[in-house]
Amino acid sequence: MPKVTKTTRTRTPGRYNIYLDDEFAFAVDEKVLIKYNLFPETAFTSDEIETIKAAEFEQKAYQTALKYATGQMRTKMQVIMKLKEKDFPNQVIGQVITRLAQANVLDDRLYAEMYVQSAVRSGKLGPKGVAQKLKQMGVDRFLIEDALVQYPAEDQADAIDRQVEKLMAKYHHQSHFMAQRKTTQKLMQLGFDQGVIKRALTQYLSDHPVDQDDELEKLGSEAEKVAARYQQYDGWDFKNKVKAALYRKGYDLNRVDQWLKENPK
Repeated sequence: MPKVTKTTRTRTPGRYNIYLDDEFAFAVDEKVLIKYNLFPETAFTSDEIETIKAAEFEQKAYQTALKYATGQMRTKMQVIMKLKEKDFPNQVIGQVITRLAQANVLDDRLYAEMYVQSAVRSGKLGPKGVAQKLKQMGVDRFLIEDALVQYPAEDQADAIDRQVEKLMAKYHHQSHFMAQRKTTQKLMQLGFDQGVIKRALTQYLSDHPVDQDDELEKLGSEAEKVAARYQQYDGWDFKNKVKAALYRKGYDLNRVDQWLKENPK
């Protein structure tokens, strides 16, 4: 049977070169070295050597996953996908995931809880948005539901208040109606509950009444652009196209009619 004749350290910490019958055979991780007693004078059958190589291959996958999962928290699915990218077979991946879970390196429940807490602090995503993100990361829906208990309506309200202020300012150059609509759409895309959004916008509008002079100024500026775009039309066609375009932008039709009267073609 082949016998270990020499064991030397490699340049990589924790790895060793194994020589069988005075010839280099393979390199292994320190854990594999110790587990299989890969020291001089130890002999192995060919089947045992194949077992050692398989163990080393799994350990390589484990170290790859461990490095990826300890840089920052990861879900099981994220680690699985990382190992697939490295072309490790499913059987080895399954063994690695089990080891990492047993070592508490992977814990999807804790990951979901931490993700929700982070979302609450940042206020950038609502519960539905958080759930969607966690689902994309492969977290079980029951774990997601349990974690979202930490995202009550009052925390949503605080987050939305900050978002409404920011979004209404972002869309201020548009009609007030359109700014409200886009703010609502954006908050829904971020996963906030519609009822909470409605209450937050109502409060915002109560605290920030529409500046009618500013609204008229925006209408005038936009109407001039639209009118220039439809200069090739006359009469009813011109008015109808201008009205339709401004209505789509959220401007009041009565005010649009007034502008057309004051700015005849």
